[in-house]
Amino acid sequence: MKVTRFICDNRYRIFKSFLVYFTFFCLGSATTLLGSSLLDLEISLNADFAKVSYLIPVRSAGHIVGSAFAGVIGQKFNRSLVLCICNLISGIFLGTAPNFKQFEYVACFLFIAGIAHGIADVLCNTLITDTWKDKCTNWLQALHMSWGIGSLITPVICRPFLIPEQDETQTTTNETLKDPSITTINMKPTADDVKAQYAFMIIAAISMFIALPLGYIYFKERSLQNKISNKQINPDTKQKWAPWKVNVGIILLAIIGHLTYSLESVIGSLGASFSVKSALHMDKKTGVLLATVFWSCFSFYRLIFIPLTFVTSEVKLLLMNTLFMIIGVLVCVPWANTYQICIWIGFTLLGVGISPIFSASYGMLSKHIVLTGKISPIIFIPGVLGESAHPALAATLMANNQISFLYYIGLLGVLLIITFATLMVYCKKVFKSPDGLHRGVKDRLSTLSISRH
Repeated sequence: MKVTRFICDNRYRIFKSFLVYFTFFCLGSATTLLGSSLLDLEISLNADFAKVSYLIPVRSAGHIVGSAFAGVIGQKFNRSLVLCICNLISGIFLGTAPNFKQFEYVACFLFIAGIAHGIADVLCNTLITDTWKDKCTNWLQALHMSWGIGSLITPVICRPFLIPEQDETQTTTNETLKDPSITTINMKPTADDVKAQYAFMIIAAISMFIALPLGYIYFKERSLQNKISNKQINPDTKQKWAPWKVNVGIILLAIIGHLTYSLESVIGSLGASFSVKSALHMDKKTGVLLATVFWSCFSFYRLIFIPLTFVTSEVKLLLMNTLFMIIGVLVCVPWANTYQICIWIGFTLLGVGISPIFSASYGMLSKHIVLTGKISPIIFIPGVLGESAHPALAATLMANNQISFLYYIGLLGVLLIITFATLMVYCKKVFKSPDGLHRGVKDRLSTLSISRH
C-alpha cells in the first residue's frame, strides 16, 4: 500500500525522472558506440585504426566543453527545455556522423554531439537532485545505473551491423569443358559494405524520441509556473579541517576518478578491437561480446555491492574489490594476448573490481569533507580528460604493438590500486573520527557517490 501511495503521490516526478534516465541511457550508449564500431569505421573512412580511434577523444572533448558551460546554461534556462534540445542535437549529429566518408566531417559532428552530451550529463544529475531533494540518493544511483545499462546494451545493438571477419580473398572455380581454371576474387570489404551507421541511427532515434516528452514537461512546468529553483542546493561552506588535509584528500580522489574513468574507457572502448587484432584473432562479434561481459560486470555488480553493505563492513567489500583488481591485472598481463580464457577472466574481474571504487571513494571522502560546487569540477574534469586521452594513447600503442595494450591496462590498474589504498589509509589516519571508516547502514547508503561510476 505504501508503494502504491508513493507512486500515486509522485507520479509526475517519477515520469520526469524516467525521462532523465533514458537521456542518461543514451549518454552511456554514445560512450561505447564508437568503441564497438571502430573497425568498421576504419573501412568506411578508409583510414588507419590509429587515426579513426581519435574519434573517441574528439567526442569526449566536446563532452568536456559542454560540461564547462552546463552550470551557466542550467541557471539561465529551464533544465527540461535544455535536455530536450540536447537530446535533439545529440540525435541529429550522432545519427548523421557515420554517414560521412571523410574523417574531418565525422569528427566535427561527433564533437557537436559531445557538447550536447556534456551539458546533459551535468543537468541530469542536478535535475534529479532538485526533483527529489533530500531523498535523491537512491534516485541518483538508479540514474547512473541507466548509464551503465546503455553502455552494456549498445555493443549488442552494434553486433548485427558489423562486417563479419573473413579472409580477404575467396577462391572460386570457373570450370568449362575446354579450360578448367581457378579464379581468385578479391573480397576485401569496402565502404559500401559498412552498416554500422544503422546502430548510430537507432541510438539517435531513441534520443530524439525522448526529446518529445521532455518538451511536454517544459511546457507543463511553464504553464504551471513551477517554482523549482535552479540554484545550487548546497551552498559552499567552510571546511572544518586544515586546508592541506582537504587538498590532499581532493587530489587523491581526483586521481582515482582519472584512473577509474581511464581504465573503464580503455577496456570498454578498445577491448573488442584488441581481441581481434591480438594473437587471439577473435572474430569481431565475439570481441563485442567480450565488451558486453565487461560492461555487465561493471554495471550490475553494484546491485550486489549495495545490498551487501547492509550485512557486512564496507571496508571488507572494498578490500575484496581491490583483490579482484589485482588478480585481474595479473591474469591479463601478459597472458590475455595468447589465451582466450585469460582475457575473459581478466576483463570480468577488472569490471567487477573497478565498479564501485570511485563511488566508494567519493562517499568515503564526503564523510569528512564538504564537496562543494567549487570542488566538484576539480574531481570530475580530470576523469573526463582521462576518458578522452588514454583510449587514444592506448590505441596508438596497440597499432604498433598489440601486447602493449595489456601493459597499459596493467599500469593503470596498479596505479588505481595504489591510489585507492592510499586514500583509505589517509581517511583513516588523517580524518580521525570515532568510528573510522566503519559506518552504520543508513550512513553508508546516504554517502554513496552520485558519480555515474
